[in-house]
Parts: sequence; C-alpha cells; structure tokens
Amino acid sequence: MRDSARRSSYLLALNWLFFFSVSLWISVAQGNLLWWLRLRWGSWLTELSALGQLSAVPAGSIWILWLMVSLSLSAIYWLLPSWQASKQTHENDTVQGTPIVPNADLIDARPELKEKLLRLHQSLERI
Repeated sequence: MRDSARRSSYLLALNWLFFFSVSLWISVAQGNLLWWLRLRWGSWLTELSALGQLSAVPAGSIWILWLMVSLSLSAIYWLLPSWQASKQTHENDTVQGTPIVPNADLIDARPELKEKLLRLHQSLERI
C-alpha cells in the first residue's frame, strides 16, 4: 500500500473514531441516544445556508453535515480504488486484444517499407 493511501486510511479511521467517541460522550452526558432523533433531519441543509450570511447555525446541522461528509468520503475511498482497478483491467484487456501494428501483413509485403520503419524506430530510440 502506498504511503499516501495508508495516511488517507488512517485519517479516515481517525475521523470515524473521533465522530463516534464524541457522539458517545454526548449520549452519556444526556443519558440516552435519542438526541440523534431530535435533530432536524429534514431542514439541516437549508439551515446551513445561514453560514453564507455569517449568522448562527444550529449544532444539529453541523452534526448531520459531519456525518454526511464522513459517509461520502468513506464511500469515495472504498469505491474509487475498485472502480479504477476494474477500469485498468478493462484497458489491459482491450490493449492485449488489439495488435500493435494494425496492418502487419501489408508491411511484410513491402520490404522497403519495413526497412524504413526499422530505421525510423532506431532513430527514435536514439532520441
């Protein structure tokens, strides 16, 4: 695993650990888990528009935003590598299936063309 990927996974795990520990701390302070139900789940996004006017934003909207951002980052982190891997295997399959020289029989039929292509290839290797 690359160093940046390892750091990303550690930061994502640290985010979730911090999120759940603070949620647990609030639940212990209030005596139950029902504080999640009292959040305004239907209007949290419209309440966040108050940030543009620098006015007060309810804490519940910040909690929901933190949860949504964490879920989105986790989904991107877990789904993106598998999507890139499937795309890369698909590209490898298409590259291996097609010949490098599309008209090899035409080149073999003309030896002077084959010699010119060989000289061109050698001069490109020198560059």
